[in-house]
Amino acid sequence: MGLARARSSAPLIAAVYTAAILLSALLIFWIEPLFPKMILPVVGGTPATWITALMFFQAALLAGYGYSFLLARLASLPLQAGVHTILLGLAALALPPALPASAHLSDYPAFQVLFMLTAGIGAPLLALSATAPLLQHWFTRTAHPHSHDPYFLYAASNVGSLGALLAFPLLVEPTLGLRFQTHAWALGYAALALLILACAALAGRSGDPDPEPAAALPTPAHPWRERALWLVLAAVPSSLLSGTTTKITTAAAAGPVFWVVPLALYLLSFALAFERRRRLPLRLALAGQSLATALIVVEALIHGAFGDWPVIAVLIVLLFLSAYVCNCRLADSRPGPARTGEYYLLIALGGLVGGTFNALIAPSIFPDVVEYPVTLVLAIALRPAGGVPARARDAEIPLVIGVTGAVAMALGFGFGQPAVAPVISIVFAILLLTLSRIPARFALGLAATFMVAAIPALVAPPLNRERNFFGVIKVLDDREAALHLLVNGSILHGLESTEPATRDEPTSYYHRGGPVGDVMALLGDHLAGGAAVIGLGAGTVACYGMAGAPWTFYEINPAVVRVAADPRYFRFLSDCQPDARIQLGDGRLLLASDPRQYPLIILDAFSSDAVPTHLLTLEALSAYLGKLAPGGLIAINISNRFVDLQPILAAGAERLGLAAAWCFDTTTDRLARSSKWLVMARAKELLAPLLSRPGWAPANSGGAEAWTDDRSDLFLPLLWHLRDGP
Repeated sequence: MGLARARSSAPLIAAVYTAAILLSALLIFWIEPLFPKMILPVVGGTPATWITALMFFQAALLAGYGYSFLLARLASLPLQAGVHTILLGLAALALPPALPASAHLSDYPAFQVLFMLTAGIGAPLLALSATAPLLQHWFTRTAHPHSHDPYFLYAASNVGSLGALLAFPLLVEPTLGLRFQTHAWALGYAALALLILACAALAGRSGDPDPEPAAALPTPAHPWRERALWLVLAAVPSSLLSGTTTKITTAAAAGPVFWVVPLALYLLSFALAFERRRRLPLRLALAGQSLATALIVVEALIHGAFGDWPVIAVLIVLLFLSAYVCNCRLADSRPGPARTGEYYLLIALGGLVGGTFNALIAPSIFPDVVEYPVTLVLAIALRPAGGVPARARDAEIPLVIGVTGAVAMALGFGFGQPAVAPVISIVFAILLLTLSRIPARFALGLAATFMVAAIPALVAPPLNRERNFFGVIKVLDDREAALHLLVNGSILHGLESTEPATRDEPTSYYHRGGPVGDVMALLGDHLAGGAAVIGLGAGTVACYGMAGAPWTFYEINPAVVRVAADPRYFRFLSDCQPDARIQLGDGRLLLASDPRQYPLIILDAFSSDAVPTHLLTLEALSAYLGKLAPGGLIAINISNRFVDLQPILAAGAERLGLAAAWCFDTTTDRLARSSKWLVMARAKELLAPLLSRPGWAPANSGGAEAWTDDRSDLFLPLLWHLRDGP
């Protein structure tokens, strides 16, 4: 009778538990890109927002695992259900998710992001993070015939996680506004609470006493070495995830479409590595990791060797394969049932360690972004020694030499002490020799390679380098071309001739023969009213100003202000606009509070290679329009290698009844760089002189919708760019 009852209730039990686990995972990985997107406008759209958010979610996961671990061991099933119900109820008081009223850019942006995440979704996220392990424990108390093996619940969790991550940029973000999403998320949370209560009831109906604790297995000979291995194997892929995402978003743009793909593949590597029968052979993954690493090394040594999209593809593949190799080794070293809780806690702790290293530690100790190559070397060093035949391992030695040499060069730059790069290189050589068991006869070759790789750091150090929450700013001295260059990542943000005759000449994207020169010629004497510029860069555009008409610059990054105002690096401000007003903060907010009106408003603020989305919404354009003097122009730099912003802004202009024209300038020489600009005016007649010049054309939305503060996405502009090209 009992067996028949168990079989009859099995479908219901499986359905309820599967639905609860799936919905829990879906909610976690829905809010994971949603809430950081809500934060982006507060901190200027910087890629570091997502890296800090990743660390927060890893901390929440660890806290949830720890809570469920203790609750399952210290309390009976009814008490567990009661305590978790109370937690769910208290966390619901914070819904729907919203930024705290005090959300603003502070002097410590990373900690401000953590505060906003904690205040906005901390409690609900803790409850959700504890749900999966707690329900898996409860399932073992049900009358289900397979209660001893809840593996299918892991599959449901993976489906929910990956489904939410991929659906967000492809379906949810382009069609649903932020406000609607937060309320829908709150409804999903309520539905999950009901499912969790149903799960507790089904577990309580089993009528079985609490199971006896599993017999303790013999303690391994070196328990701390084993625990350290678990920690490192979890930390390295986590750090590599943050490093890969930083490289991608710095090159492209900060937004969910560039966030979720690396995270989805990182999670997929877990699912595949912990399968009973692995569908991806480890040997194939090791070979792919070797090839992808070699391609990245070539790209590091010969920048631009493959192009933007191939490099991003290789970075993502390398992340997946490296995470899979580490996770396979992690899965193969898992302990018996008695230590499962400890094992998963250490995995979660390792994930947090990796995320914290990239979000907080590395930016504090490295003047440059070297955490990615360092972590990549560690991932290679953690390859299983018996994963490939001996001959294959010998064949990979040149690869290991090249990768470690690239890391040595990065370390020389990263510590800001290129002279010690050879010493650091030798230390890394010894470490790698020890961890990877490379034959000793290659030690001399390794050390020599490292020293050669350090030569660029010794010969051409930057004039200035500063790293903060907004990225790494470098001033490079190109003596051959007689130029000073301002660089953020791989993106040029300004250049100045060091030759006195051309030192104050507008250059790069602002040269006189390009779109900006055309706009300045059109305005003529109207520039006596000054101009408002969002985004300072090297201050190049200041040399279009008139004497006695100071311009106002709004810049969010204090490092940029320090560099642009220092005549040792750039003299545009000191020579052309010594009385310029420079205000530090978000340009949209600062301009909106400015009582003046300007004949020219220039929008040239970039985070990575893209204008932050909150500066391009319908509400932002309306704010700029309110500060535009009669007959004035709004000029926007929409240059980007990955997304096409022209239709979005054209749609915004149409909604506001504005005329818009755009120009793609392909000029590239010593002082000029190609760029794409869009100009708005209140009447078509104001743009007629521009449209009569070569290269200018009326802006066309092509059916696109304008971005708003509530709804914006990068996926469609990304598709347009891939379809039409630059």
